[in-house]
Amino acid sequence: MRLELQAGPGETLDAICGGEVQVLQRRLGYRFTLDPLLLAHFAVYETGALRGRLMDLGTGCGIIPLVLARRLGRKDITALELQPRLFSLAERNLYLNRCEREVSLVQGDLRRVGEQFPSGSFAHVLCNPPYRARASGRSSLSIEKAIARHELACELADVARAAAHLLVTRGSLCMVYPASRFGDLVSMLRDHRLEPRTARWVHPRGDRPAKLVLLHAVKGGRADLTVLPPLVVHADDEHAFTEEVRAMIV
Repeated sequence: MRLELQAGPGETLDAICGGEVQVLQRRLGYRFTLDPLLLAHFAVYETGALRGRLMDLGTGCGIIPLVLARRLGRKDITALELQPRLFSLAERNLYLNRCEREVSLVQGDLRRVGEQFPSGSFAHVLCNPPYRARASGRSSLSIEKAIARHELACELADVARAAAHLLVTRGSLCMVYPASRFGDLVSMLRDHRLEPRTARWVHPRGDRPAKLVLLHAVKGGRADLTVLPPLVVHADDEHAFTEEVRAMIV
């Protein structure tokens, strides 16, 4: 079947990473944010996720694998997506960016990874999971966005359980998560023998509290957490990115 690689009705074609990455998205469906770009760069540059099989849990439109393959030179990537419409979009994006050799796309439920992948199949797992509890915040306009942003189809425990199954011993998990839920995140990961090793707080501006945390955990690792210097998203002008963030996008 021939895939349509042009933006269709109700879709946009967006370029990031200096035009290296082209992304088809739906105008009214789930659209990626800055979070997955921060996560991809954190995993490669701060935690050493340079080699070995890598799994992206809940890939959405495929943004993390696209950045890893096109901008960061990563290969041997598997991307798992639950929603059929997002899976179809991710498939089109892989071919649009000529990443079909570097990335294998699989449709499936991260709550059932044991049915699709043997234990210890991956050296690295990345996940930008739904952040919001079922009843928190304003409801999304579409079920596609709701599942991507709210804990409807998976919860934090499901992500931790899936990562623990997929990773080899001493394998690494990298996540981006709300700073306000850092305690929940650490507790849940430790319940599944995933020990936090590296954390970096993400601040909207230098004079404001952190909104997100980038966290690296190791399966069966020892308790020895390193906190990196903060990552500041915006400069004094709230509409301008800092040089570090701009380098990830432009």
